[in-house]
Amino acid sequence: MRLIATLAAALLLAAAPATAVHAVPPPQVAGFAYANQPGNPLYVVATGNEYNSTGGAIQVSRPVVGTYRLRFYGMAAPGGAAHVTARGSNSLCVVASWLPAAADLDVNVRCYNNAGALIDSRFVVDFTNRKPVGVHFGYLWDDNAVPPAIGHTPAPAYSYDSAGLPITVFRSAVGRYQVELGAFQTDSPGPWAAGYLHVTPYGAAARHCQALDPALVVDPSAIEVRCFDDTGAAVDTRFVLTFARQAAMLGGSGARTTATVDLSGVVPVMRGWTNSYGGAPTASMIIPGMYEIVFPGAGHLTGHAVASIMALHRCTARSSPGGRAPATSICSSTASTAIPERRTRPCCSTSPTSPDSQTGHRHGHPGARRPDRQPEAARPNRW
Repeated sequence: MRLIATLAAALLLAAAPATAVHAVPPPQVAGFAYANQPGNPLYVVATGNEYNSTGGAIQVSRPVVGTYRLRFYGMAAPGGAAHVTARGSNSLCVVASWLPAAADLDVNVRCYNNAGALIDSRFVVDFTNRKPVGVHFGYLWDDNAVPPAIGHTPAPAYSYDSAGLPITVFRSAVGRYQVELGAFQTDSPGPWAAGYLHVTPYGAAARHCQALDPALVVDPSAIEVRCFDDTGAAVDTRFVLTFARQAAMLGGSGARTTATVDLSGVVPVMRGWTNSYGGAPTASMIIPGMYEIVFPGAGHLTGHAVASIMALHRCTARSSPGGRAPATSICSSTASTAIPERRTRPCCSTSPTSPDSQTGHRHGHPGARRPDRQPEAARPNRW
């Protein structure tokens, strides 16, 4: 039927006077939500830790244990990228799918425990299909868990690169991927540390994915991604990746704060940061495995908090914005034991409440040394 319709349209255009035809671009939307009622079968998010660029409500439904659907009313849009991060626990949460539902947008989430069984969990979700220019921003949905040797190019609707370059995903071994993203390539090594980098597994199984520290890989211009199952074993999986600098994490242009901190030593070292409100952020370890980053002047009572890690372990956000905008993250091993990171780079970001930026974004990437990285003596100083 599609071929017939196309041919008919062509015949009509040939018989009629020539007129300009302009395709209507899809709406650019963004949103996030903190799902804080793990066992509630149906509720509307109303904690202040949510945002819908169209002004609509955000509804969470839970038909069975560990299975959730977030509906962003009025936010229907094709393509884009969705992320999810467990909140305040060691759950493994993944994006199962996202798609328009009439005038709305549905993001489906699955959460698992360390044994790979579905479990109720709190989590934060975000989505964007924005395509800002003049900044370093890009995202992609790698829908091929085993790319061919020549690499895989994500579908245009589900990928964007502000640098205008082709996006390619390569696979070097089970669970090991290299992502060529122009927006990141022009920022690494160095400036990327003042931005946001996040990877989320996609599918319907217990998975965990993370980006490796660019300072510790052979080619820092490519984003090294590692994916694991619930036991910590390498596994092939689809994933979603977003990088942002000079823009908020969902592509907004409002005020923002970000920081990347190296916690490998006794005293945390700030490697890169942005704070639209003024002073440099500070970082401290509360107890082994728990860290806090404070952004002076950027406090908000509501907001959006996520955390990720560059190691065999994983981190979750524990607290919401407030006061001087402290971001608290908990890091743990696959055995759910709090651990002090050998090499960590948590990164937190907050943004003010505004229609064009996201409220109180926070993000963390700690990164422990892994066997596949260069030995310490051979590692170049990329900072």
